[in-house]
Amino acid sequence: MATGIRYRSASRLVVADDLVLLRRRNDRGVFGPERELVFFDKPILPERLARIRTAQLWAPHDDRIERLPKVLGEMENLTSLTVSGGSTEPSLVGEIRAGDLPESLEELRLLDEHGGVLTWPEVVLPRLTTLFVSDVFRFDGSAFPRLRSASLKPDRTQANLREALRLPLEELNVLNVSLDERIFEIVSARPLRRLGLLAGTKLASLDGIQALLALESLRLKNLRALADISALRELPELTRLDIQYCRRIHGIDVLAELPSLERLTLVGCGDLGLAGVREVIDRIPRTTIGATS
Repeated sequence: MATGIRYRSASRLVVADDLVLLRRRNDRGVFGPERELVFFDKPILPERLARIRTAQLWAPHDDRIERLPKVLGEMENLTSLTVSGGSTEPSLVGEIRAGDLPESLEELRLLDEHGGVLTWPEVVLPRLTTLFVSDVFRFDGSAFPRLRSASLKPDRTQANLREALRLPLEELNVLNVSLDERIFEIVSARPLRRLGLLAGTKLASLDGIQALLALESLRLKNLRALADISALRELPELTRLDIQYCRRIHGIDVLAELPSLERLTLVGCGDLGLAGVREVIDRIPRTTIGATS
């Protein structure tokens, strides 16, 4: 990931990833001394703006930001922007105009969760490769022509997932799986390398995942109905498997049929009968197991 620049003195520059954009009137004591603070409502030297690579936009819940600060569009080398949860008004995304964000931007994370639908305006981010949005997010794929990784909460018809899958995605994280096994019919529209299915109550099995033959990494988290994971054996390229808080799953012996697996995470899954596959687990180079037996 690209880095921002922290100024410690007039003569010394230190690389940092913790630059925070905020107003002068807001409580700077929220952040520790290790965080570099930049006040977007005071003049900033152009040469300093040019050195900023990553930024986090923040405001307290009772003083939310209504429009993106003008200074963001002047950060010609900004590659990563995170908009903190609780920091903006619901209307902010719809008010974005051409030039409000620099064309250099490669990563955008909108962490505010207002419970509604955000619609991206006709603004193109030509270099964006990574997008994370906590709310339901609708957009035209032409706005993000180089998108490689998307983390999205689907709308009722899954239209925004389908739109994302028109792009050259390698990774998709579905933040709320509202379908059963039909989700695999949708996500198989692209030869994804990484897939995350994160929260949901309808997905009971992984039947259909075999359509994703190129899948290398799979994350399953908070899927309350998920039980049958036997279809994992149909993923010959799988090197990373991460299952968390899926307490109904069974058939963990499928691990023996994943010869390419290099990294395994099992957390909060209860009694899976790991004793029966201990030798298999011991052969996996990297494992993380917690609250699972």
